[in-house]
Amino acid sequence: MNAPLIALFAVVCNVGAQLAMKFAGRGTAATGLAAWLSPWLIGAVVLYGVSFLLTVRVFAVNPLSVASPAMAGCTFLLIAVASSTVLHEAMGLQKLLGMGLILIGIVLVTSKLS
Repeated sequence: MNAPLIALFAVVCNVGAQLAMKFAGRGTAATGLAAWLSPWLIGAVVLYGVSFLLTVRVFAVNPLSVASPAMAGCTFLLIAVASSTVLHEAMGLQKLLGMGLILIGIVLVTSKLS
């Protein structure tokens, strides 16, 4: 895949945005405008914007059928790891097996076997 570092940075920004949204929604008593001005929510929007712009670049220089599944799979993997380490969510055998299958899928989609 061309521009793998740009793709990785886009994925990391996407994961960061999802974590920021999680923190924005946790136990907030704010309503109305105050809820929309949460630093976590603003950070999520900025990170999603950066991720979007980087993803446009990655899609421009790679086959969509490779770049999109690879980036989505990497996002799923990083979200699972971040959820476990940052949010202390449970990581059972079923999730680990699913992550392994996703990783195998990424390798198959991005490999040049043909």
